[in-house]
Amino acid sequence: MKKIIFDLLNNDGGELEAIKAAKKFAIENPNYYLILVGNEKNITSIIDINKVKNIEIFQSDSITHKVDNFRELLRQKSSMLDSFDLIETKNADGLLSSGDSGAFISIATLKIKRLNGVSRPAFMPIIPSILNSNFFLLDVGANLEIKPNYLFEWAIIANIFYSTLYGNKVNNFGILNIGTEDYKGLPILKEANELIKNQAKKIGFNYKGFVEPSDLIEGKVNVALSDGYAGNIFLKTLESSFMNFGKLFKNILLLNLKNKIAGLLIKKDLIKLKKKFDYRNTGGAFIVGLEKVIVKAHGRSDEIAFYNALNQIKIALENNIVDIIKNKLDSFNGGKNE
Repeated sequence: MKKIIFDLLNNDGGELEAIKAAKKFAIENPNYYLILVGNEKNITSIIDINKVKNIEIFQSDSITHKVDNFRELLRQKSSMLDSFDLIETKNADGLLSSGDSGAFISIATLKIKRLNGVSRPAFMPIIPSILNSNFFLLDVGANLEIKPNYLFEWAIIANIFYSTLYGNKVNNFGILNIGTEDYKGLPILKEANELIKNQAKKIGFNYKGFVEPSDLIEGKVNVALSDGYAGNIFLKTLESSFMNFGKLFKNILLLNLKNKIAGLLIKKDLIKLKKKFDYRNTGGAFIVGLEKVIVKAHGRSDEIAFYNALNQIKIALENNIVDIIKNKLDSFNGGKNE
């Protein structure tokens, strides 16, 4: 039976939505065991653990607070820290939290062992394109400063992730840049471009070189590599642009009777479009490069988002994604251990 640790606290909207998602997932997946970290009174007010046998509660009331030195997080009692401690003591397979990104990646890095051949873990969300496809973007905030080999390592991990989760489709991947020409961009990106260009064919990946934001949105690549600074700005710009465009479009449809009628005629298509670009339907961002399946949910997650994040972990576990990546990295590194 697979075990998932679920940190219920640290969400902007409180525990309620996370608890409802946990109940739904546990009932639908009796072969999964959830350890819920949060307020026992709040949890048992919604979940009868005498009936839902595959749920365990770990009492924890403290949320994570920002600190100057991230190692202080290991001395600060919190549900997030409790969750990462439990993944070891309970020998769990995965972990979900919607807590502060900086604290989350710091505790994860300090508590979970990195895979052999991985210099730094990275945030990797699943993002929809305008085509009937998704793409991975990494990093989106964990590493503001990078080295060329980080991007190369993430390329290997993300390509394996994509191939495994999406049925071994042919991957196109590239480095997010201000232009597609080799001479453009920061020195780090140019160096990474040359490194990956020389190695990609050896490991069977289809490297497209530098790509621009429009290439990602248009679905021309399945994986995009970036430093955490540019990746985070791209992701937040994309999210806010879609949300604000939706508001503007809604205002147009409500402008007069003619527009309202037009809106009714295309209502079903608009619902499909909204659902496609709703972050809640992808769940959260993987933290890749670690020996466990770790997912960071959005801070504004509701029941739908948390439920899909749990299913995201489930898919990764059932596809043995960590073992596949580990074996691939080991073979690429000649089986050498760190």
